[in-house]
Amino acid sequence: MSRVWLVTKREILTQARTKSFIISTSLMIAAVFLGALAPGLLSGLGADSEKDVKVAAVGALAEVLEALEGFDVLAVDSPADAEQAVRDERVDAAVTPAEDAATPLGLEVIARDESPARLLAALTVSPAVRLLDPPKVGEFFQAMAAMVIAILFFMIVMMYGQLAAQNTVVEKQTRVIELLLATVPARVLLAGKIASNAVLAFATVAAMSLALVLGLALGGTWDVLAGGDLGLADLVGDNLARVLGGSLGWFLAFFAVAFVMFSSLMVGCAAMVSRLEEVGSVLVPVTMLIMVPYFLVVAFGSNAEVMAWLSYIPFSSPTAMTLRLITGEAAWWQPVVALAILAATTWLAIILAGKLYENSILRTGARVKFLSALRDRP
Repeated sequence: MSRVWLVTKREILTQARTKSFIISTSLMIAAVFLGALAPGLLSGLGADSEKDVKVAAVGALAEVLEALEGFDVLAVDSPADAEQAVRDERVDAAVTPAEDAATPLGLEVIARDESPARLLAALTVSPAVRLLDPPKVGEFFQAMAAMVIAILFFMIVMMYGQLAAQNTVVEKQTRVIELLLATVPARVLLAGKIASNAVLAFATVAAMSLALVLGLALGGTWDVLAGGDLGLADLVGDNLARVLGGSLGWFLAFFAVAFVMFSSLMVGCAAMVSRLEEVGSVLVPVTMLIMVPYFLVVAFGSNAEVMAWLSYIPFSSPTAMTLRLITGEAAWWQPVVALAILAATTWLAIILAGKLYENSILRTGARVKFLSALRDRP
């Protein structure tokens, strides 16, 4: 175990010092920070549109409007005075009794060049609506959740998996691998690579989460999301509360296991080639195992039957099962079964990657064929 830790430490220090890692990681963290900061800044820029609307009103109408938030009421004596206040631009609009008795509510709104939407909304009376079968999660939120979860998983796995694969080929090209294998066995070296890759990926996810919280705090929107006068469930129904609840924990568990699976396969496949130019082609099968579920989850995120099947397939279960947990469509035992299937598949993937790596890492020159990498030792 100590040798695995030594290899892990070496791999972390080696990868973390590369320019590509520093630049790509910094860009992702900056994108998350700016994305979290932008809503607060934009709402600040649009603050003028949220200022109180100046309204002239006659008699008892002034008292009614003063009881509403968002209106600066000017009481006048007659409809003519209210209209004149609008013409003089002392107010944005005016509310007066309608001359035509058949006018709805018996009111007339006077404005200069456009209808005062906020005033009209305040004067509109809507009946109460009671849904007999309310949806658990709106379709828009469901689509957005599927997109965000799939993109996050796809981006992290592809970035760090390819980085580990490229480092494997570089060690093979420079013959550094021969020195390493003279000190530690191939399987220990592979275990260290996978562990270091996972540590870097999880550290990046943690940094992105910190950037998200910092951006929300500086943008002035964290207090709202954290609670404030409204709880999460009051703010966005059960949607956000469910995402930040148990489903997030399940997603992290699925993400950790699936990341180890894909990372192992990428490193094992990369050991079969000796040039960086060949890394892309040798990783095509693994890339397809990542991309196909990604597109399926995004395309069929609102199809309950398809998502039920995808949630048990190990290559798509991290995103599909998480989305079903968010929408409340998965029973308590289903993520347990899906995670067990994923863990078993990951164990088989590690065994397969170990054989590919051990039988190919010392072979230079032409690309090692898959069956040869499984059967023939160097």
